Amino acid sequence: MTTTAIRTVLGDIAAQDAGATYAHEHLILDSVLIARAYPHILLDSVDVTVAEVSRCRDAGVRTMVDTMPCASGRNILALVEVARRSGVNIVAATGLHHERYYGHGHWSARIPVETLADLFVLDIEEGVDIYDYTGPVVERTPHRAGVIKVASSGGPLNERERRLFDASAIASLRTGAPILTHCEDGRGGDVQLAELAARGIDADRVILSHTDKHPDPGYHRELASTGAYLVYDQALRTTDRDPSPTTTLIAMQVDEGRGDRILIGTDGARRTLWTEYGGHPGLAWLATGLPPRLRAIGLSQDQVDALYVANPARAFALR
Repeated sequence: MTTTAIRTVLGDIAAQDAGATYAHEHLILDSVLIARAYPHILLDSVDVTVAEVSRCRDAGVRTMVDTMPCASGRNILALVEVARRSGVNIVAATGLHHERYYGHGHWSARIPVETLADLFVLDIEEGVDIYDYTGPVVERTPHRAGVIKVASSGGPLNERERRLFDASAIASLRTGAPILTHCEDGRGGDVQLAELAARGIDADRVILSHTDKHPDPGYHRELASTGAYLVYDQALRTTDRDPSPTTTLIAMQVDEGRGDRILIGTDGARRTLWTEYGGHPGLAWLATGLPPRLRAIGLSQDQVDALYVANPARAFALR
């Protein structure tokens, strides 16, 4: 394992070959719970996903990080098919999401932390279970995860979240994979960083998602100053606002010398955002519509390129 490899579902690639990267995506969301409780985020058609991802490819996107982890709607074979048919590199996640995607009494809240960590490590080092840890047996595919997902509710960790952070830190230290977090309503990034630091995880191995939902400048300065990466992934929802809270935050971070801590994503887990589901503006807008807005508020082309290319190449590299 080297510091220059990014692990995709079709194998490791050199980080410098990842190209323009979307850092927080939802390309396949397919579970009984989601279909029943959250049908607006059900993304279960490979054909539709291939078509939407191909639009992104045509806009210059080369890599997309799918952030749905174990047993919560992840489908590794579907992600592999999307990668093969679209030609876009796809990074899969291990780890666990917020408890709302599992339901009361789920096995993930009951097994020992060490066993949970082992499951994450095996996803990264051997291959993701074809049944996604939802059946009575495990049958590993050759397709491996490249990032560890954790989630918290925005404040102090509850017992379930502490166990998840424990297991994820163990798995990161054993595999060299970065940890990508879900910040509920954009909040709690500071708590997450402190909890992971206490478990031996350096800030620059942590990728904080959704933080632009809470656009307090001081909060964002504090987070980026630690060396952690921040995924600004709400621009797709505010295309009617120019400048938007997201572009304003990007400009601030770049102007103050922290542009190397910022990644870009869509968090596109809504049918209403996908062109192929009849929504607007489509995932490709992040590559076609956002860069001109960033240049219009003063970013150079090199600074824009860093957000999409150089920064994620560092953030998602295995160590």
